Amino acid sequence: MSPVDKAADKSCALTAGPLRTASAGGRLAGWFGVVSLLLASGLAGCSGQPKVSSIHRAGALSTTTAAPATTTPPLPAPGPLTPLVEPALPGEGQWQGAGDRLAGGWAIYTTQLRPSAGAPPAGIAWVNTAATTTSLYAGTAEPHGTWSHQGQIAASQQPFLLGAFNGGFRIYDYQTGWYADGHAAVVLQPGKASFVIFTDGTPTVADWDRDVQLGPNIVAVRQNLDLLVDGGVPVPTVTSPSLWGGVFGGGVLTWRSGVGVTVAGDLVYAAGPALDPASLARLLVAAGAVRAMEMDINHQWIAFATYTHGLGVPAGINILSGMNYPPSHFLAPFPRDFVAIFAR
Repeated sequence: MSPVDKAADKSCALTAGPLRTASAGGRLAGWFGVVSLLLASGLAGCSGQPKVSSIHRAGALSTTTAAPATTTPPLPAPGPLTPLVEPALPGEGQWQGAGDRLAGGWAIYTTQLRPSAGAPPAGIAWVNTAATTTSLYAGTAEPHGTWSHQGQIAASQQPFLLGAFNGGFRIYDYQTGWYADGHAAVVLQPGKASFVIFTDGTPTVADWDRDVQLGPNIVAVRQNLDLLVDGGVPVPTVTSPSLWGGVFGGGVLTWRSGVGVTVAGDLVYAAGPALDPASLARLLVAAGAVRAMEMDINHQWIAFATYTHGLGVPAGINILSGMNYPPSHFLAPFPRDFVAIFAR
């Protein structure tokens, strides 16, 4: 199923009941690509042409030709974003491929946008959900218990890592629903904004029970407050900052993060300093979100990194300078939950 067909299938499922999604192929370039090319060369011969075997039978020449190698279709790139402030800064709203380049292109793109005049730029990321899989990781401290994905991205998974970003509020302080491995650390709440991951690794953002219900096709759910964006517009309560978490030191403006889903089913993430809830919602809508949720806030907890690979540990870069943690913190034990993105 193509990414377009996949998105249509996902959209229909949102209105009809539990979401159903389809996966698409993708693989890392770099040293993975080198191995693939060597294998392909061995099959094709030094000339690069398919090998041909001939059999003479009763004066006739019968040939058997290997099927031509298929070409990986290019991955779609997101269209440029319209800056919210004029005149635009150089490169503002223009996407750049981030992390490892897959066989058909990049699966993650990043850019920057300012939510209003005088505001500092925020980092924006777009994730192709057909070319990636997503996993919810428990922290070492919360949620309590032992989980299949916990604390850090295992060394065996690091070669496929493309990106990672922060989770939501402390789940026990806000009674935020959290579900993985077939059971809930905190009971899932109807009507709450939910980051949902399906069995094929495809994610979405939804209103729990309205858009998605728990079933065998769901492997993980991370809830946080109510939806920040719904139907492609900010919800009315974005003008009530007290509903969107406590700011260290008081006030309204702080580092905030959010994640949303586009009409095609891809993810968008936004984070930056000096944001109020309305500004964060405006950024997510500008990035194409039809539904979005606030994730964690305050400088200490905001993180989104992308990764490239050589022959050793993944080399990461934050999507916005000034983020508190280096990209390597997702590779070492960490107390809070987070989300990781891998090549499919």
